[in-house]
Amino acid sequence: SCFLLLWVKRSLPHSLYGVGSEIWKIISPSTLLVSDSVCLLDGIMEEFENDTFGDELLLASLDSTVAPTQTPPANSTATHLPEYKPPTRSIFPSFPYSTPYPQQISLMQTVYSCLASAKCAVIESPTGTGKSLSLLASCLHWLLDHNEATGAHLALLRDDLKATVNCTHSGPDWVQAYAQRRERRLALNSAIEPLESQQSALCKVNKLIEEYSSSSSISMAKSGRTFSQLAREYASLFPDSLPSDGGRRAREAKPLSVREKTDEDEDKFLVASSLLEVGFPKDEEEEKEKEGSTDTRVLQIIYCSRTHSQLGQVLAELKKMPSLAERISVVTLASRQLLCVNQPVFSLKNAALVRDACLDLVGGPKQKNCVFRAKARVNALSELLIGARVSAHEAAAALRSAGREEKCDIEEAVVAAGCPYYANRAALPLAQLVLAPYQTVLVPGLRQASGLGTDGNLRDTVLIFDEAHNLLDAVAASFSASVSHADLASSGRLLGAYMDRYRSRLSAIALLRLRQLKQVAAAASASISGEFQGLAGQRRHRLDAQQRIRASVDAKETVYTTSEWLLVTGIDHINLDQLVEYLRQGHCLQKIIGFGKWFGSVRSRPRTKPTSATVGLSLSTCLEKLTGGPRRVVKEEDENVPSLTKKRKVVSAQAVEVSQNSDLESCGPGLIALLSFLEALAQSESDGRVIVSPVQVTGRTLQSDSDCVPHDGGLRFIILNPGRYLQDIVRDARSVLLVGGTMKPFEEFMEQVFRPAGKDDADVVLFSCDHVIDAERQLVIYSLSQSPKGLSWDFTFKNRMNPSLMSACGEFICELCEVTPGGLAVFFPSFDYLGTIWTHWKTTGLLQRLQNIKKLFREPRQSTALSQVNT
Repeated sequence: SCFLLLWVKRSLPHSLYGVGSEIWKIISPSTLLVSDSVCLLDGIMEEFENDTFGDELLLASLDSTVAPTQTPPANSTATHLPEYKPPTRSIFPSFPYSTPYPQQISLMQTVYSCLASAKCAVIESPTGTGKSLSLLASCLHWLLDHNEATGAHLALLRDDLKATVNCTHSGPDWVQAYAQRRERRLALNSAIEPLESQQSALCKVNKLIEEYSSSSSISMAKSGRTFSQLAREYASLFPDSLPSDGGRRAREAKPLSVREKTDEDEDKFLVASSLLEVGFPKDEEEEKEKEGSTDTRVLQIIYCSRTHSQLGQVLAELKKMPSLAERISVVTLASRQLLCVNQPVFSLKNAALVRDACLDLVGGPKQKNCVFRAKARVNALSELLIGARVSAHEAAAALRSAGREEKCDIEEAVVAAGCPYYANRAALPLAQLVLAPYQTVLVPGLRQASGLGTDGNLRDTVLIFDEAHNLLDAVAASFSASVSHADLASSGRLLGAYMDRYRSRLSAIALLRLRQLKQVAAAASASISGEFQGLAGQRRHRLDAQQRIRASVDAKETVYTTSEWLLVTGIDHINLDQLVEYLRQGHCLQKIIGFGKWFGSVRSRPRTKPTSATVGLSLSTCLEKLTGGPRRVVKEEDENVPSLTKKRKVVSAQAVEVSQNSDLESCGPGLIALLSFLEALAQSESDGRVIVSPVQVTGRTLQSDSDCVPHDGGLRFIILNPGRYLQDIVRDARSVLLVGGTMKPFEEFMEQVFRPAGKDDADVVLFSCDHVIDAERQLVIYSLSQSPKGLSWDFTFKNRMNPSLMSACGEFICELCEVTPGGLAVFFPSFDYLGTIWTHWKTTGLLQRLQNIKKLFREPRQSTALSQVNT
């Protein structure tokens, strides 16, 4: 009976527990103890559900009088787990000031309760009320309290699991008891696994912080030491990471810009064959990192702001609360362009070129590998960033200038420190507070490339958008792109020269993709000039579009949907996804731009004619003649001779290159702008629009490219509904806080951000507070409408270039400086207008007058250099 019983119980699936009970009644002898059968069956029940052999046979053998019965579902108590008790707090002792304002206390309590209940919030707090400080204090207090509560909850779950495993059932319905016990065990394991992963990562963070805090050699807070001093001490801690040449290899690294005079360098610019055949492989280094990475992450608070300078201010606010700052790990995200310490790479300036150059060095042969990318040094530096709470941006800035300041020791320290960018990425899973610019969080591709979340998924993270009144505009800007008429023209010239040079050496797919790109550039340029090149079936649509554009001399902008613009320009048959993917992979864009620099500088030089003694019939000479391009026929310039009777003269291709390709060196930015525009089109949704700004037309003649500026002719891609691009992160995140000084009306954010993501009104907390200073005690702000001499302050786009207006502005600022004991902050609408004003004041002598009254500080275009100006 026991053997038959074992076979029966292993043969029944989970859905037939009721039938199993009836079989039990039929074949079980009264002398067989239930407890004995449970003990015998307990070891093999793990295979119970997967073993379906003999089910039909067993059911067919049952007596017809036995009706299968369905056992009621297991009690809800089987999966009723211990509840997590969220922390509560009403006071915040780490706030740096002993008596916070009531508005600050109310804000901190609101934020804390939102995070504890996993809700979202729209918070309005006027500028100057200590908003950032209050946010950090409340969020970090909640994070520490939550980690402590999670540890206690994890202990309860473990105890419950232990009790469940050790529990035995001696009742008659042992099948249902086992099912309930197994279901509970699975539920407990599912709840324990992510918590254990978080606790494991948290233990690593605490261990690193404790090690570096107790170390007498590494601490940014001690003695106010700079990172240069820290780097020297770091090098002493890791002497084995220094290369045998003392860093000479890094200092003598060859620049990436190829300026060699040999024809062998042409191979460096030959694009790869079809990437379609291999399924668009990702970057080799990124794939290796993904394979070796784990999902062990701490619970993260991602604090987003618009600029790096604002993130630097947040970091400064955090340092005002040492009791919190010393207990958490912080990482500030930045791009390769800002964190790279390899001079030949970061000197390229353009972000896309820096990225491609970095990946080229990382994934290349061993002799080309970046010396700063050694895995041991990167991992050691990532531990330093977490344990010593050093900003990767500060480290990169100090390490870039270390060789100039202290050549000997610091250069060795640079090599020992490794790459700050990859160290930042390695440290990101252990960062409890992540400071990131808007674009890194909003754009899915950038989010995944930076390592935020798991494959770009921000599940269970806390998102804080500071200055959120700019959020929707920032989203629109992140998914928008523009390309000028001059960019399209330069891209076409560069692509034409490249294909002429390598036509016989390109694969069929590579040549197809480059031809498609050139066709897109030509079609886009034609749409700007009003000469559409669609198919014959689109004639009516083209004529209507041309009439709209050429309606007057002052042609106005025309708006198209993405599909309409592709149809009108005649490029709707081109797969933009495949084209963009091909250009992004294999460093294709970098090779084409590098070819333009090399071809425009080296190949444009006229070559000396070889003597007969130097001319041979060797294979290399034949190849040189073949790769030199076809011989061209050019007419002599003679106005007195009719064109049909002019003499023809044979010249080499090199002579033509001097006149036609001398500007290829400057075509790189145009090609990058074209690729960004195509990426925006490829990722566009139904709310995307293409705005065509035609060039100025005089009769039938278009202006030359040199006279065409972006606002006179170009293409812009914009999105009409930026809120839809926030749905994924709002839906996945634990809490999303939108904080700003002027957030009303709240309904706009509810309608565009939260409701489309599935958030009810009860899931979103709306908070607004007054200024900490009473209205009766606030300073009065006056607005002046005209200058002391009666000139109206009309700084509209039409009038702001008026020399009299710019001079009157400078005179007025000089008068204010003479009567103001402290300093003045003067804001301009853009860096371009600031440069125009600066140049005008310098010419008229107003700048020197201002410098004689007060010391002037000008904000640099590079946001990361602002801290250097402020200090």
